[in-house]
Amino acid sequence: MVNMQDCIRSLSVDSPLDTTPLYSVTEASKILQLSAHTLRYYDNLGLFPFLERPAGGKRMFSEADLQWIRLVECLRSSGLPVAKVKYYVELCVQGDNTLRTRLDILKNQEAVIRTQIEDMKKSLKLLQFKINYYQESLAQTGQSQEEIL
Repeated sequence: MVNMQDCIRSLSVDSPLDTTPLYSVTEASKILQLSAHTLRYYDNLGLFPFLERPAGGKRMFSEADLQWIRLVECLRSSGLPVAKVKYYVELCVQGDNTLRTRLDILKNQEAVIRTQIEDMKKSLKLLQFKINYYQESLAQTGQSQEEIL
């Protein structure tokens, strides 16, 4: 099995990530601004394959785990379905022989995001046009700027 450092080495450019378990679910959820429920759910799905459970079986998160979770959350917030995130994680655990497949997943998701950005830019442009139109129309009726806003 691949170790955590192999999987997360690309997450930290400046220095190696600490794998010492430091944070409870509650503490990690505050740091990450994710609910404790979400962290438990992701863990139950197997999205945190290296998460340690010291004595008592409680989940404990390291700095490395937090970075891993940020990657998982980035994939989710970009619209990648949970099943695909799980597949990506499984590929990471399998090791470097899956690099091409992982790269393809990320490139495909990048293309999805770029399309979404372009769609949002078009929507923003239309909204800005309509806002400008309404502001000009209201200004022509003699309403003050405070009334317009």
